[in-house]
Amino acid sequence: MKKNLLALISLLLTCLTASGQEQQVQGNAIAEIFTDFHINIDDTAKHTGFALNRAYLGYQFLPGGNFSAKIIVNVGSPEDLVSGATPHRYAFFREASMAWSGERLTVTMGITSTKLFEFQQKFWGKRYIANTYQSINGYGFVADLGVTAEFKVNKVLQADLILMNGEGYNNLQIDNNLRLSMGFTITPNESLAIRLVGDIQNKDGLWQPMAVGFMGFKNDLITIGGEVSYKSNLDLNRGHHAWGISATGGLNITKKTELFSRVDYSSSVRVPGDLLQWNYKNDGSYIIAGVQHTFSPNVKIALDYQGSYPYSALREVSDLIYLNAFFKF
Repeated sequence: MKKNLLALISLLLTCLTASGQEQQVQGNAIAEIFTDFHINIDDTAKHTGFALNRAYLGYQFLPGGNFSAKIIVNVGSPEDLVSGATPHRYAFFREASMAWSGERLTVTMGITSTKLFEFQQKFWGKRYIANTYQSINGYGFVADLGVTAEFKVNKVLQADLILMNGEGYNNLQIDNNLRLSMGFTITPNESLAIRLVGDIQNKDGLWQPMAVGFMGFKNDLITIGGEVSYKSNLDLNRGHHAWGISATGGLNITKKTELFSRVDYSSSVRVPGDLLQWNYKNDGSYIIAGVQHTFSPNVKIALDYQGSYPYSALREVSDLIYLNAFFKF
């Protein structure tokens, strides 16, 4: 797999170079790096050290007209591997898509964003510090293989309809199952934003509906956002329903320095007769608070505290201090 991936990237770069000799290639390179140094305050979990959480490398081809294409390779973290696997870095396609864009309609096909929590992620603007609530709690995938259609109704309302495999961008097998979602983005003005998303799939004869509602306010001084998420039959077990909230806030103390915070609350429906709460690994609270300095749109650094407070006595409280760094071009 690794050799095939490297061969495909080499072929792509060769084609772009050859094309550039005949005509000027229109497009731009894509790169993102998330890295950090973290210290465990109580040192019981022994989590102190450096981490490289994301390394994206790709290219967006813009030949002109209505068509475009994008390919991004993600170098994954060993922590994302299944339990028992030999720790190692691995590469996979985070995005490999073609798009057609008109005046109001954009259609994208391939491995691309599911739109489930992309808007909220960009609104908060600190994905390099922590993952989204939905990703942490297993509600869905940030990208998948399928087709998306985005339609701009007017200046205030935008709608999107998405049909995906439902397996995520790192597990693309075909299993006779599809995932359908519909979302609406409402922006009455430059400061206020509302996002509503509904998502459903039927796998192994069990329906899995999900709903997310988000509202945010932003101006030159403050940023406030809050969302509610719900998913039924979360782990393909009937009656395993989970829900939670995530709230974010920010205060600009200078043009480039911001104080920020985030609080997540995750809960699930208790199944009668269960000796152990089925979602004990995720139920609890998660808190982030810190300060971010933006050197440029391409470079950001944050010093922050991150704490997890599980409800289950089987899990330990974690208290860590992070120095997060973000770089892109």
